[in-house]
Amino acid sequence: MIKLNIKAMILILFLILTACSASNEKESSDSIFQVGIDEIENVKVNKPFQFVGYLKNSSKKAVEISHGSGMFSYEIYNGDDERILPDATVLLEHAIGYQVEIGPGEEYRNNGQDQRSKEYYQFVIQQPGNYKVKTHVEFMMNNDGKQKKISLSSESKEFKVQ
Repeated sequence: MIKLNIKAMILILFLILTACSASNEKESSDSIFQVGIDEIENVKVNKPFQFVGYLKNSSKKAVEISHGSGMFSYEIYNGDDERILPDATVLLEHAIGYQVEIGPGEEYRNNGQDQRSKEYYQFVIQQPGNYKVKTHVEFMMNNDGKQKKISLSSESKEFKVQ
C-alpha cells in the first residue's frame, strides 16, 4: 500500500512539473523570434528605395503563423530623432490573410507587394544625412488552439543618405 502511494505521488509530481514547464514555454513563444532588416546601402537623396524586414524563427522546430498584408511596417528617424513619414496622401491595403510555416532558423520576408501601397515599404528622403529605421512586425500564432497576437520590433538600424 505504501509503495502504491509513493508511486502515485511521484506520478502526480511528474505531471505537475511537466505542466509547469510547458506553460512557461507557451508564455515565451514570442521570444523564439528575431526581427530585423536587410542591409540598407546606396540610398540617394530624392531616389526611391525599399526596406525589407524579416522575421526569424530562432527555435528548433517549425512554427505556423498567420498575418495580413501589413505584417511589416517601418519607422524612419533623422539625426534629430524626428520621424520621417511616407510621402503619400492615400495609402491602400487589401484585407488579405496569409498562413505560413517558418522552419527552424528560417527568415520570412513579406512586404505585402501587390496587396498594399508601395509607400508602406518604399521611401524617398529629401535631405542627406544619417538616419535610422526600426522594423515592426505583427502576426498571429497558434498557442494550444488559441490564436495569440504577437507584436515585435527590431533594434534601430542606422543608414546613410547621400
